[in-house]
Amino acid sequence: MSFEGKAVYVAIGPSAVERWLDLSTEELRVQVSRLVSARLPGDHAVWQAIRRHPALVPRIRGVLSGLAATAAGSKDEAMQKVWISKARAALDQTAAAPVKAAPKPVVEEVPAEEPEAVIELREPEPQQRQPHRAVPTMLFQEPS
Repeated sequence: MSFEGKAVYVAIGPSAVERWLDLSTEELRVQVSRLVSARLPGDHAVWQAIRRHPALVPRIRGVLSGLAATAAGSKDEAMQKVWISKARAALDQTAAAPVKAAPKPVVEEVPAEEPEAVIELREPEPQQRQPHRAVPTMLFQEPS
């Protein structure tokens, strides 16, 4: 079934993801292709909505594999593969745990100890540099 010439349009948004569950594979492919091209960050609401649907994630992985296969050999292959790998990473991303403020470390006062013996370090004496040697002149002859 070809969708060329037909207007297959479902909005890309968190609420639209609910409808993606009912789309055919070809229709989902169009939507995922648009999503990949949008290059949304992994913490975007659309990716969060997709990750909430365990049945949708494997379908999208399959579509991404298909997109990678069709991009092979095209002039935009490198760009498409980068976008697809970012989309796969967005699927794998887990919700970040809230960052808790780290407790301040307890600083204990250490009683002063007797200073250790001081060792003197001397700089090595500079070595005398030898003058540069002249490079012998080389003559090249043309073969006769």
